[in-house]
Amino acid sequence: MTPTPVNLKSQFGFGYFENLGQGFSLLVMPIFEIAGVAVIIYLLIGGIKYMTSAGDKNAVASAQQMITHAIIGFILLVLLFVIVQFVPEFFGAGALKIIGR
Repeated sequence: MTPTPVNLKSQFGFGYFENLGQGFSLLVMPIFEIAGVAVIIYLLIGGIKYMTSAGDKNAVASAQQMITHAIIGFILLVLLFVIVQFVPEFFGAGALKIIGR
């Protein structure tokens, strides 16, 4: 038994979205942009703390930890983007694509 797609625009009056994938795609990109800006700001703050530590070992360790966390956050953000971009297509939900709509 094959599921029948529901047109959200005509059935529920959403007006702009024909399916849930379009709504999801419009929300995901701004979320990734905001997260990317947050990672860059966190990295810059860590770099500034590192430069202004003046040799204080605790301040240097704190700044290095911030930089490490920012790099880990960036790697996780890239991995999540790849997962959100390609995994739905692999499972046949092509409407969830973020790039190349």
